Amino acid sequence: MATKKTAKKASGKKASAKKTTTKKVVTKKTSARKAPLKKAASVAISSDGVALTGKIARNKHFPVSQLREQLNRLLLLRERISGEILSISRDSLSPTERDPSLSDQGTDTFDREFALKQLSSEQDVLFEIDEAIRRLENGTYGICEISGDPINIERLQALPYVRHTITTQSELEKGHNSYRPFGSTIHGV
Repeated sequence: MATKKTAKKASGKKASAKKTTTKKVVTKKTSARKAPLKKAASVAISSDGVALTGKIARNKHFPVSQLREQLNRLLLLRERISGEILSISRDSLSPTERDPSLSDQGTDTFDREFALKQLSSEQDVLFEIDEAIRRLENGTYGICEISGDPINIERLQALPYVRHTITTQSELEKGHNSYRPFGSTIHGV
């Protein structure tokens, strides 16, 4: 009789062990589902040193799924631009040990100026990306800052950090020549 009771107790322990392992597996599955959300929630530190939370505020013009997709796009673009900035500063702006001849100095100066201009451009894009993430957090992402109209999703997919609609942007750019016309010079000749 004693052997039957110990067998029953042992089988009871096995059943309770199965229940606890089942609970542990369920807990692991829910924590695995929450892990990607935590990554998106702890975004990064912006270029001006302010933490970006990555929380998406509701927006009446776009569903949350589209806003989440845009946030992921912005984060990937931010990571790529940050890598390019590091690469430019490491490769082109670090001191080199070359022959100090005049022709090499001219080439080095030209390369350094080109890298600085490219670095400035990349930092401007990084700033715009950080501002777009802030607009996602505030609920104003995808809304033109001047007219208040919603920006087309196609435009946001092409440039996820854009601030204005196409019509507003074209109005802003009227009269601003981004090229130098041929013919006239400073002296008018």
